[in-house]
Amino acid sequence: MMPVSSKFLQSLVDAHSEPFALVDRDFNIVACNQHYARTYTHLKPGDIVGMKCHEVSHKSATVCEINDEECPLKRVFDTEQPVLVIHRHMDRDHKPEYVAIHGSPVFDDHGRLLYLGEGMRSITKERELDFDEQKMVGCCPSFLRVLDTLCLVAETDSPALIRGETGTGKEMAAQLLHRKSSRANGPFITIDSTAFTEDLLVNELFGHEPGAFTGCVGVKKGLVELADKGTLFMDEIGEIPLSLQAKLLRVLETGSFRRLGGTEERQVDFRFICATHRNLKAMVEAGSFRADLYYRINCMQVELPPLRHRRDDIPHLVEHFLSRNMLGKHSVPISDEAMTLIKRYPYPGNMRELKNIIERLVIMTPGKVIGGADIPLLQKEGNGLPPDAPLFSAEPDSLREARLDFEKQFILKKLKEYEGNISRTAEAIGLERSNLHRKIKSFGLEAKSDDRDSQPS
Repeated sequence: MMPVSSKFLQSLVDAHSEPFALVDRDFNIVACNQHYARTYTHLKPGDIVGMKCHEVSHKSATVCEINDEECPLKRVFDTEQPVLVIHRHMDRDHKPEYVAIHGSPVFDDHGRLLYLGEGMRSITKERELDFDEQKMVGCCPSFLRVLDTLCLVAETDSPALIRGETGTGKEMAAQLLHRKSSRANGPFITIDSTAFTEDLLVNELFGHEPGAFTGCVGVKKGLVELADKGTLFMDEIGEIPLSLQAKLLRVLETGSFRRLGGTEERQVDFRFICATHRNLKAMVEAGSFRADLYYRINCMQVELPPLRHRRDDIPHLVEHFLSRNMLGKHSVPISDEAMTLIKRYPYPGNMRELKNIIERLVIMTPGKVIGGADIPLLQKEGNGLPPDAPLFSAEPDSLREARLDFEKQFILKKLKEYEGNISRTAEAIGLERSNLHRKIKSFGLEAKSDDRDSQPS
């Protein structure tokens, strides 16, 4: 094989306007452009040649996989296909940033794979990760995988279903999908399915014509119409009634609808994104959610991890929420003891609950270090948090949320009491076993099976 000249390789990387490097299968950088050199080092491009890619961008002596990040080089050399991954890089001043890496295979004239071409784009800019006063923050593997998935899903125009517990950031994820999509310049329309009765929800979605109902004199455009050329995000889709599910399915399949009281068929073009904390598949089996609508909206699914599965991200989130609550005041330091207690708490309300906790601490501890004694506990044992002791009582945003949270925690407590046995738990709480089984599925809980559990309900 004829060797590739360094001049030719340099011309390849210089053609890119963002940081770009060519890497061989042994992780050696064979060429990079000025943007790459300036972003990650104080060196010239020629001085970087021969260094390992993870040494430069990660400031690490070990490869990405050992650090729980997907290695684009390995994937490209294994599949010979392009790849998009999200990494946490360290810039020239050792400051972390999230980067979308577009990895491309580079072949010679005989079709042999020579190099990985890595194009890097920061995704920590306000337009992509910062939404109003909220920010997607984290660095643990599960969070980075979610960002990776969101970036891939954003490139499509297919319906997307975002699943996750209350407070995990489902709307922020939907905003990210919109901001990074081809519809970013169009409207982003949000509707909370729990905020309206069925009749009002139909009116909000489809609008009305004069005379549609008693006292109706004007024309109202619905959210479906307002979302034209943009994105419609429906939160808690699992709460909408079956009759409305049929109307929603028709719009998604045909792109057409009629306002209430109207006869004109109207066309709309929007991307549909929805979210739920419920197990929709279990609801389909139970007959409370249409199977055809479920399969229509479940084209691209994103699962957001609960905060208890992202404990290493909690200090980063605490720092972020503290900075958001300064309001021009001096920084509020937090002790190691307090951070330990905060990290150990399970957070049934997830990031929303953590945000409220930090806000309360800032208000209640002005001008002092936040210590362990400032964290209210129902009981305290040593330096740790008892498994069932709440740090703060969560404050749900609605009566429905409060009811669901109470029901979930009550069932979870009783399942623990009866060692996960569904039949014994159902008998103890006065509920039909089949109904309890459905609730367990809808809440995403786990339970042991018994003889009757293996039989059809």
